[in-house]
Amino acid sequence: MKVRELGIIIAIVIACMVFGIINPVFLTPGNFAVILRACAFTGVMAIGIGFLLMSGMIDISVGAIAGLAAIVTSYIIVKLGYPVWQGYVAGLLVGGIAGWLNSQITLRLGVPAFLVTIGTMYIYRGLALFISNGFTIYPLPTSVEMFGTGTPFGLSWHFLIFVTLVLLGQFLLSETVWGLTVKATGSDRETAFNTEVNVDRVNTQTFILCGVLAALSGLLLMSRIITGQANIGLGWELNAITAAAIGGVSLFGYEGSIIGVFLGVLLIQILQNGLVVIGGSPYLQSVEVGIVLVITAVFDVQQRRRLAR
Repeated sequence: MKVRELGIIIAIVIACMVFGIINPVFLTPGNFAVILRACAFTGVMAIGIGFLLMSGMIDISVGAIAGLAAIVTSYIIVKLGYPVWQGYVAGLLVGGIAGWLNSQITLRLGVPAFLVTIGTMYIYRGLALFISNGFTIYPLPTSVEMFGTGTPFGLSWHFLIFVTLVLLGQFLLSETVWGLTVKATGSDRETAFNTEVNVDRVNTQTFILCGVLAALSGLLLMSRIITGQANIGLGWELNAITAAAIGGVSLFGYEGSIIGVFLGVLLIQILQNGLVVIGGSPYLQSVEVGIVLVITAVFDVQQRRRLAR
């Protein structure tokens, strides 16, 4: 376990103690189950963001991709009458295509990923509103409801999927050649290119992976609320990037772990849940996440400066 990950665990323990002292309800098994279930939605997205950041890129459009995927899936199932599995496959394909489009504009045209994905964020969100005409799409089939509201082991299928993806992602990152090339690409593109790493291909793959996981996060929430809504994923990109950064994924590429991303997601959910449980305004949740992101970014910059000396 890395020092950064150990630090997050200590922060989680301290936060739980503080919230538990203020309001003992926070420490009840039921509340912890709520926290874990809530981790899944932005957590799946954060895994994709983690890989993309480590490869030296960023995607601000992931929240909009989640919403577009949910609308396309629900439209295909409800309006066109196709089977549920085909709707879900179509939603994941939408995510992959959106990620691929982001990569091509960024890599082929040489436009910074930050600017490209801000633009595509508006495009994808606008398409979701256009397809749905601004309305909620429902009712989704019973099978979707059973999956979305199921509570295996007192948790949810969404959380179990999230944990499975965390373990798989950590394995890919630390135990495969592809994982090493992702970090090498994010560390120094020129050096990676000189060692015969196809950096554009690696970045394209991480953009597509990020898009697919963003789409999956939208589909998970769609199945939970049993409706397709264009505003699914609204603002999630901030939570996902913050969770990855807290977890030790450098905002400048190459460094980080998926286990760290998991811990970052968990810490954010604890802070947001705890704020509500102790009677704080839920409108301060965004302030809370923003403060954490700024502190993390400052720490990341200071650490890079120390390493450069």
